Amino acid sequence: MQRAILDGDDAVLALIPDSPRERREVLLDVYRNGYTLRLAEVLRSEHAALHAYLGDETFDDLARAYIAAHPSRTPNARWFAAALPTFLANTEPYSDHAQIAELAAIERASADAFDAGDGPVLGLDALAAFLPEHWPGLVLMPQSSARLLTLSSNALAIWTALDADEEPPEPAILAAPETVVAWRSQHGTHIRAMPPEEAMMWREAVKGLTFAGLCEMVATYDDPDTAALRAATHLQGWISAGLLGGVRVTG
Repeated sequence: MQRAILDGDDAVLALIPDSPRERREVLLDVYRNGYTLRLAEVLRSEHAALHAYLGDETFDDLARAYIAAHPSRTPNARWFAAALPTFLANTEPYSDHAQIAELAAIERASADAFDAGDGPVLGLDALAAFLPEHWPGLVLMPQSSARLLTLSSNALAIWTALDADEEPPEPAILAAPETVVAWRSQHGTHIRAMPPEEAMMWREAVKGLTFAGLCEMVATYDDPDTAALRAATHLQGWISAGLLGGVRVTG
């Protein structure tokens, strides 16, 4: 029966008698269609914004195509939609509209941030314990829930409007890629854009670059004389938002 529902194997029909009202093929299709509908409900639940953006008919077509291409292989429905952003980015006609896959990616990142394991959160008091001579060697570590995305479209603006029950803007390809971070704090799950300088600093920090190295990188973006101040401002923002999980000293 499982093979019949998951893989379309009709061998089980030999074990099913016809009912007084319907043929066995119709009876089996009830279970097959019901299973597909349940999976489609999972997709709608995990991607409510994408569903709202596309509408019932288009989203249902998308769901059927995804279910056919990615049969569920785990008993935990939480992971069924994990490949949806990649599927949409590589499958026509959805791949012709970058905002569709990227909207799904934003929702995926938000869900992953929400479900991420608990980890430490760096506070300002922890940094205050370091002497000034230690600061150049500080290495910052991200909080365990942080997820970073690079978007080519205005998907974040679309998601923001949908989340506020507002009319989304017309889709557009951005002049430059937009970096978006999703994370969880004690106040809930958050999503926001990172300006280019901050995004560059975050990526380098995650790689293990020291604070002195981060300041050197920031100096390439604008006035070198204010690079340390700008880097410190980004750092303070990350700590206030709960984006960092720890810090260590090298050297």
